[in-house]
Amino acid sequence: MATAIKPWLDQAGNFPITHIGGIPHFNQGVLLDAPRTGVLHTTEGGWVGGLAIFKQHFAPHFMLGFDADAQKVRIAQLVQVGTIGAALKAHNNQAIVQIEMIGFSKEKPWLPDDDTVAALASLMAVCATEYGIPLDHPWPDGDFGKAGSNPHRSSGKYGKVAGWYGHGDCPSPDTHWDPGNLEWSVVLGKAKQMTNDLGAPHSALAGPLAMATAPGSTTRSKKKSRG
Repeated sequence: MATAIKPWLDQAGNFPITHIGGIPHFNQGVLLDAPRTGVLHTTEGGWVGGLAIFKQHFAPHFMLGFDADAQKVRIAQLVQVGTIGAALKAHNNQAIVQIEMIGFSKEKPWLPDDDTVAALASLMAVCATEYGIPLDHPWPDGDFGKAGSNPHRSSGKYGKVAGWYGHGDCPSPDTHWDPGNLEWSVVLGKAKQMTNDLGAPHSALAGPLAMATAPGSTTRSKKKSRG
């Protein structure tokens, strides 16, 4: 596994990524030779409240979702990729990317609003091409990590099987169960379609090509359209 990684992202599909500085975090590297793993969390609150907490501690690499002040869905990067995000109680060094999504976990099947799904799928697509995180979740929809001890935490998959995990899938001492019964197949399916549509090389989705191939782009209009 290559050890050279891009620390900051500027674009995910149609979504610009804002860099927010002054965020306390562990100045320690993740295990780059570990299976490439991402962890998804839900903030259980709004943008302002989540950011206020992350300015003190527990900061992930990315936060995304609806910002009521801006009246739109945003993506922000708080911690550079390659260093530890601190949104788990332990095992943070085995997740190359951690994302906090604005939303509330549910026990019934759920998805966030369409714009948030698009932002999350776009960011996951970039993480697949840029950091090698497979667009897979180790369990089928409906089988989610419950609060406290659960079979996902003791399965041995985290740190051994690459892909995307929820907080509820991560080993003890964690007990949180976010994002609950998320319909992972929908989000990851959209992310896979994005990577297939762009047909981009490994790092292209994080740079100018992402902007050039966005709908409405002058560059895109000059290319042969897809059937």
